[in-house]
Amino acid sequence: MATFQIFKETTLPGSLVSNGIYLITATNANHVEMYVSDNTGATARRIPTEADIGILISNAIASANALEVVADITARDALAPSSNVTVLVLDASADATVASGAATYIWDNANTSWEKISEAESMDVVLQWANIIGGPTSSPAAIDAAVGASHSHANITELDKISEDVDGDPTYDGVAIVLTGSVNW
Repeated sequence: MATFQIFKETTLPGSLVSNGIYLITATNANHVEMYVSDNTGATARRIPTEADIGILISNAIASANALEVVADITARDALAPSSNVTVLVLDASADATVASGAATYIWDNANTSWEKISEAESMDVVLQWANIIGGPTSSPAAIDAAVGASHSHANITELDKISEDVDGDPTYDGVAIVLTGSVNW
C-alpha cells in the first residue's frame, strides 16, 4: 500500500516524491493549488481550480454555439465532424431541394447524416388547405371562381353608358339625367 506524504510549498519542486501531495500557494495568495505525484514521482497532476472549470465551461459553450461556414455542398461534405455541428453553406444549389442561395445544415452524429434545417429562399413547406387554422370555409375552386367573376356583370353594356358631364352631373349614354323633385326637407 502506498504511503502519501503532504508538502506545503510556494512552488512545485523540480524533483517530486512518489505519491506526494503538494499544496502550493504563492506569497500573499488567498488560494492553494493541489498537485498529486504518481507512484514513481516522475509526474504530477494538478487538481482543477475554479478558474480551470470556468474556462472548460466557456469553451464548451463556445463550441456548442459554433457555426461552420463553407462555400458549397462539396465543402460541407468534405468536413469530418465527430460531433453534432451546424454548417451554413453559402451556395447550396447542389442540394436538389434548394433552388438557389444558402442553406443551413446540422450534422446528426448519431445517424451520420446531414439534415437541412433552413434555407435562404424558403423551406420545403407544403401546406394543406384543410390545415390552415382560421382559414376560409370555401374551397379553393369556389374562391377562384368568385375572384374571376368579381367584376363581371351581365348588364356591363348598360353600366358602361353611365357617366358624368364636365360639371360632374350624371349622364346616361351621353344625355344629362334630369333629377326632379323636392329638396325641402
